[in-house]
Amino acid sequence: MGRKEFLGAPKWILVPAVYDVLVLGGGPAGYVAALRMIKEGLKVAVVEKKFLGGECTNWGCIPSKALIEASHASHLPSVSRVAGVNLELKSVDSRRLMSWVRRVVLRCREGVRYLLSEADIIEGVGRLKSRNEVIVEGTEGRRVIEGKNILVATGSDPASIPGVSVDGVRVISNREFFELSELPSSILIVGAGVIGVELGQALARLGVEVHIVEILERPLPTFDEDVSQVIARYLRKYGIDLMLSSVLKSIDERNGGLVARIVKKEGGEAKEVKVDKVLLAVGRKLNSSGIGLEEVGVEVTSKGAVVVDEFMRTSIPNVYAAGDVVGSPFLAHKASREGLIAAEVIAKGKTELPREPVPSVVFSDPEIGMVGLDETQAKLRGVRYEVVKFPYSALSRDYTRLTRTPEGFAKLLVEEGTKKILGAVVVGNGASEVIHTLAVAVASNLTAGDLEKVIMSHPTYSELVSELAHATASKPLHLGRNKFR
Repeated sequence: MGRKEFLGAPKWILVPAVYDVLVLGGGPAGYVAALRMIKEGLKVAVVEKKFLGGECTNWGCIPSKALIEASHASHLPSVSRVAGVNLELKSVDSRRLMSWVRRVVLRCREGVRYLLSEADIIEGVGRLKSRNEVIVEGTEGRRVIEGKNILVATGSDPASIPGVSVDGVRVISNREFFELSELPSSILIVGAGVIGVELGQALARLGVEVHIVEILERPLPTFDEDVSQVIARYLRKYGIDLMLSSVLKSIDERNGGLVARIVKKEGGEAKEVKVDKVLLAVGRKLNSSGIGLEEVGVEVTSKGAVVVDEFMRTSIPNVYAAGDVVGSPFLAHKASREGLIAAEVIAKGKTELPREPVPSVVFSDPEIGMVGLDETQAKLRGVRYEVVKFPYSALSRDYTRLTRTPEGFAKLLVEEGTKKILGAVVVGNGASEVIHTLAVAVASNLTAGDLEKVIMSHPTYSELVSELAHATASKPLHLGRNKFR
């Protein structure tokens, strides 16, 4: 142990003279990397400016899934009557609900802290001073810590749009939303991406008046077009006012509320929507500026993404980066995989872990799972492919659910000739789980014939995989002779 004086600190503080690794950021990329490196015997310090667990644990994946779970419970009385089960929803105590969501978050956050008990957690904002030094501005003042390696995992923040800024009270991001003491009675969500769709449906089920405005012509615009069509129907099914190809022009305070002015992209008369809150869900802003990257020679793109190779190494040999800060997709499991890759390379000089394929899941109604190439991507790459689809309306397991998803489907893309699986889409109940069997197939370069050999239990949603495999071989079991397209 060496002795260093932290500038601005009230006393001398003992710290290791040099860490093996300094990790900037305690989110899914940073903390997972730290855990792996600790197990390899490295001395690790994690610098985190607010909460361990990052966006996912504190304001994203975890609280949103808790809210969605509660919303499903509130919806159960209206769907159970068909089976002769008469339930009554007396009320939704939104204060108690939001308090429960925060407790779920706290448990997960403290779980991360427990796992990192062998790392030094340094609270504050970290900035690279040199290739081996990080300046941390924290509650104890300004300090400089040294490391043989640095992993930049600073993540991203919610993005904004021109002319509309988050004030944290009326105009909010997902971060302020999950710090609300109770649900608003009405809300305008700007953006029909994953956050907008998930929260919009959950809030509508919980009795909130929901409006969603999307600049593009369909919800979930980066997903397969067939997916967007199904989701648009379900958004409107829940009474959500879905305004597509539209733009938020202004927000004014009026009579104790907010009045949002919405216009169609092609012009026409403006529409006014009065709500309690406006939630911006328009993407992410990378946290790469102001942390000393350019000053020490780390290459960053014009959009702020840190440039890395397949081993997560930056243009500086001992500086690595992982997670949102290296670019999309902005997913916790993608960040964790990149953190693991960086950790193994730092600790052992090598890794066999690939960065792809990265599955995507949306906990909407119906659920969505995607992995590998979709049809648009396959066409852009000039890949010769075949498509097979199987409808949920032909799946017996879905008939046993009170919340059926008859509009759902599973789609498989295979390479023409070889039948190698290129990608898959599942929309319907159980999609968030079923997609991972197909992710294994894509990652392992399996063919539809390989999947045909696997026996799937009946009745399950996993039978979708078998049905797709049989149909690809022109031997469909539950669709007659014709492929469902």
